[in-house]
Amino acid sequence: MPDVCGDAVRAIMEVTALCSRCFLASFFSGLELNELMPTFTEPSSGAPPPIVPGSPRGGDNNGNNGPNPSSSATTVRIAVYIGMCASTMTFAALVCAMFVRRGLAINNDWHRLPVPPLLWWNTVALVLSSVAIDLGRRAFRAGRRSEFRRLWLTGAALGTWFLIGQAINWKFLAEHGFYLQHNPASAFFFILTWAHAAHVIGALAALYFVAVRMLYFPAIPLNRNVLEVSAIFWHFLDVMWLLLMAIFQFWS
Repeated sequence: MPDVCGDAVRAIMEVTALCSRCFLASFFSGLELNELMPTFTEPSSGAPPPIVPGSPRGGDNNGNNGPNPSSSATTVRIAVYIGMCASTMTFAALVCAMFVRRGLAINNDWHRLPVPPLLWWNTVALVLSSVAIDLGRRAFRAGRRSEFRRLWLTGAALGTWFLIGQAINWKFLAEHGFYLQHNPASAFFFILTWAHAAHVIGALAALYFVAVRMLYFPAIPLNRNVLEVSAIFWHFLDVMWLLLMAIFQFWS
């Protein structure tokens, strides 16, 4: 069992790194390189090509210069969707492995794992966090910046509480004799919750990035694609956790 757990942990780390790269790619794809680089026009006869700076947002009135906002938004969403697909496959593989291992239990080595009481409060905090983030996103669209900052920070704070609560749950199980090597049930619980927590850490970094930009750098326009990607990925982690909780409750 330790070898299986070690292989699973290494696989999680590799896939998590892939998801992080996809998620970061969605952020940097929102920064239009054409806004920072000059545009080279066709040279005239024998003369060096003139350098014409690109328009800051959306080009001229005819839309001939500068980046296409709709194309940028599509690229950002595709990048985050790829990361979500990779994460979904990771969790699906781990859950399938758990079901197979449960069916192959020999000598009654699969001992039911009690669900820590704080796990339910963590779930409530994560759901409320997702609601606050979505309300904040809607407030940003409507131009209510002060309301957006309050809701966004509330969502990020609830997400931070979720992580702290997860650490308390791991300590609770360890104090009651449930370790990674204790039995297959506890091993899969730790692996699944660790994998989800790793994704939450990356998503929280994005949430706090948006919050810091709005609080300390209000004069710098915030790319709306960054905010949208952060909210979408956070909702995805919320749904993923609800599915994991249903599985934990079923096996408890």
